[in-house]
Amino acid sequence: MIPLHCRVSLSALALVVLAPWLVAAASSATATQGTVIVPNVASPPPLDPHSPLESWHDTASVALPWDVQHQRRASEATTVHMAADATNLYVRFDVAQREGLLAQQHTNNVGDGTDDEVWVDLWPNGNSGFYYQFAATSNGTHFQYSSENTAYAPTWDSFGAPNRDGFTVTMRIPLRVIRGKGGTSSWKIQFVRIVRSTGERQIWSYEPQQTNGDDVRFAGGLSGLAPAAVARPQPRVGVYALGALGSSPGLSTSRMGADFSLPLTATTSFYGTVHPDFSNVEVDQQTISPTAFLRRYNEVRPFFTQGASFYNNFSCDVCPPLQDLYTPAIPTPRDGYAFEGKVGPYQLAAFDAIGANRNDGAAALAYSTPDNHWTLSSQTVAANLPGLTDHVDSSGVHYNDGKHIDAFFDYGSDSGTRVLDGAQAQRYDGGGYYFTSTFGLGAAIRKIGLYYNPLDGYVQHPDIAGYGAFSNKVWLFGGNSKLNSIQFGAFLDRYHDHTGALDQTDNAVWIDFLTKNLIDLNEVVGSGYLLLPSGVMTPVSQNGLQLTWHSGSANDPGNNLYHGSSATPTSVLWNTGRFGPGRLDTWIRTSTMRAGMRGTLSLEVDDTTQWLDSGTRNVQWLQRLAYTYATGADSSIAIGVRRIIGTPPLIDSTQPPGYTNAYNLSLAYHRRTPHDELYFAYGDASQLYTVPQWILKWIHYLGAEKGT
Repeated sequence: MIPLHCRVSLSALALVVLAPWLVAAASSATATQGTVIVPNVASPPPLDPHSPLESWHDTASVALPWDVQHQRRASEATTVHMAADATNLYVRFDVAQREGLLAQQHTNNVGDGTDDEVWVDLWPNGNSGFYYQFAATSNGTHFQYSSENTAYAPTWDSFGAPNRDGFTVTMRIPLRVIRGKGGTSSWKIQFVRIVRSTGERQIWSYEPQQTNGDDVRFAGGLSGLAPAAVARPQPRVGVYALGALGSSPGLSTSRMGADFSLPLTATTSFYGTVHPDFSNVEVDQQTISPTAFLRRYNEVRPFFTQGASFYNNFSCDVCPPLQDLYTPAIPTPRDGYAFEGKVGPYQLAAFDAIGANRNDGAAALAYSTPDNHWTLSSQTVAANLPGLTDHVDSSGVHYNDGKHIDAFFDYGSDSGTRVLDGAQAQRYDGGGYYFTSTFGLGAAIRKIGLYYNPLDGYVQHPDIAGYGAFSNKVWLFGGNSKLNSIQFGAFLDRYHDHTGALDQTDNAVWIDFLTKNLIDLNEVVGSGYLLLPSGVMTPVSQNGLQLTWHSGSANDPGNNLYHGSSATPTSVLWNTGRFGPGRLDTWIRTSTMRAGMRGTLSLEVDDTTQWLDSGTRNVQWLQRLAYTYATGADSSIAIGVRRIIGTPPLIDSTQPPGYTNAYNLSLAYHRRTPHDELYFAYGDASQLYTVPQWILKWIHYLGAEKGT
């Protein structure tokens, strides 16, 4: 159960009061370009991508006429055919492509965003409800996403093959893995095709000023699905057994546990975990990139990732990182229980994590107007430990017209044992952003109190008040030009502390050149200063050059601009500047290369050298090598070796120098079937040092599949 201390704040209740006014004030939804009526067939069409188009007779057909990336007509033809029966949706993409095909990935759900790709967006409840995406590359490797669950991973089929004119992709999507309200009158759909080498993003339903190809406001309608196709979602129980054998005391163990999800309605669920297993040993987030602040890490534990999309839904432009809920700060609980879902225009979630001598919980509620232009959000997070409590309430309002304007205002209040002055435990944050597909301009003002620092949150820099501004412009080149784009941008901020003293300043100007053959050159010039606890305003500047071959760079002034991508980039970055009590040089060298048709070899060699004013020198190295082999469409093996050695740079001359000499060796094998997962691993890539331990883990899913 969710404890009383995880109550929803008064600002959340205000959503209910304000909702009717907002509905009346909202402009009418933007008209889409039509509705696709999908025919129901007695026999499914052939999924062999080599089958002739005539074999997909009696199916609905649409074309993708618009390149939303460059705001122009599509340069190449893409057609989509659709059909359905009582259990599945069948989709076929026929793509004409003159550019060379990028088809480097061979394992499903690994390496998305690197190859030529097509996908289907589905919104079963229209502008509200969950969002689903089913994507496949030209060789049939596929990926899927849903706002229902960040671990969404049902079994579905995709096939792809090149042909003389381009490629063909076919899909079979089970309708039982899509959560709708039982009817099809309000479904919306979008079709998208990406040409990675040019950045072209083709869509079916559009408006000329649209900047996001996956925006439900501009999607088309979908009708014709049989009522029996949308079934009530199934409950899911994932039972796991784990055995570990280690050389050190305490590493040899065995245990069992379970994760479960019980649908309450078509779009809400109660879920939880009992004796959870968080042995996600394959994730390596170690780095020596210099920073003056506490590092942030990505959450990988299933109980917290499942509902992650419901929390921290507060907008922020030109801002230092801040999360009122930062689940990596919560230790592994003994048990956990949660609720999440959508009810009409509302989305709501809550969890309770019960650990050893502590309890952590959160709740979130958000309301969006029918046109999705306005969103009101509220959230509460609480932590209770012996002798220590913390409670933070947050609320926000956000406006986005889907074309050019984005604006927001957020407020938060912290209370608890560590808050010594309630008047300095709030945050205020407001700003706006104007964007097109090639230009962005944003500014914000904010104040974060001295004692606004949630125990279960992440606030990079408390006790600041000031402003930030940002601008970015991209010039695109077509025709015979060797350039793909040139990007120019600038950023600045100024913050003072509660005494009025200057606390933080940052200035940066950058220019980026991206060629058609994906060579990227980026230069950054600027300065940064930070007020230390000792009262010294110290420089934290790093300026330099980065050169990337087979670039995977992204330029995003309009929330959607993406140029070029590759699964095999090679990059060299050099930065230099005053950092604390000396000058700091940073080198980051990375390369990923193909090793056969199914193998990938990744190399990284980084070093930092700080010449202190005292005459001493701090040097640190990171060396990393990893090999991944796709043993099948749903299985892979990975081996990793990492070493970190040396003394990191100092930000404060009063700090004692540290020294690290750490080695890590890890091996992991993963295989998926529709209702089972098998993991076999040695070591733990997430740890600084090798954990001398072998782990064998098996998960069996009863009822619904993983993440559904």
